[in-house]
Amino acid sequence: AVTEAYKPMYRTHTAIFPRAVSIYNYIQLHPDMSRASDALTVCSWIKPYALTQKDPNYEPYWLSYAVPGEQNEITMTEKIEMWLFGTGNSLSTSEIIPLNEWTHLCQTWDALSSLKTIYINGTKVESGTTPFGRKLIPKGTLVLGQEQTHMGGGFYTGNSYAGELFGTHILSVALSKEEVARIYRAGLCFDVTQSVYSEDVEVSWGDIMGADWYGNVAAEPMECDAWDNLRAFVGQEITDEFIDYLKLHSTPK
Repeated sequence: AVTEAYKPMYRTHTAIFPRAVSIYNYIQLHPDMSRASDALTVCSWIKPYALTQKDPNYEPYWLSYAVPGEQNEITMTEKIEMWLFGTGNSLSTSEIIPLNEWTHLCQTWDALSSLKTIYINGTKVESGTTPFGRKLIPKGTLVLGQEQTHMGGGFYTGNSYAGELFGTHILSVALSKEEVARIYRAGLCFDVTQSVYSEDVEVSWGDIMGADWYGNVAAEPMECDAWDNLRAFVGQEITDEFIDYLKLHSTPK
């Protein structure tokens, strides 16, 4: 049986999907997505866990958006294979996401050029095209941690995600390579919704925090609001965006 959903409601918390993968561990919401019919950006910080025992065909999906008649309207996997508008329109890269470390992933697309692009840690790694004239279908179901074989269900353990997600968001614009790089350089705890127009935000991390959480998915604090807590930024470049973030979110002692 599906466990009762709960709502953590903490914007500065990470979502933790247990190492013991299960079809019952997921987050679900129903965004409108109408404004994203012509352009799209999906970004997230992702930290997949190393598993000691897993299906040899294990391919975890950390995000899936399904609509009537198309289970893979948007999907994003840990192996950096991304679908847009169905299984025949996948885009992948040979890049490998390190386990147990934070990585920033983005996918952008716009209908005018039909161009879709994958970015890893602010750098473009692959691009391709979608069918001309195809637009994103709204009013679907968004699930984090599972692939959907039909709207809101049909999960398979071999596709269940184990790891952490933070700052996941969907925008109704295709960010430029400069904008994607700027968001990455701003750091793990940067609130993207403060750098774009509010009407361009289809799904924010706050929306996900307020969505229905199932199974053993847990929320843990990121501690992103203290001057003396900079562990998440170790090894990152000190940028103007990073400094602006500290000024905005921190209270000096």
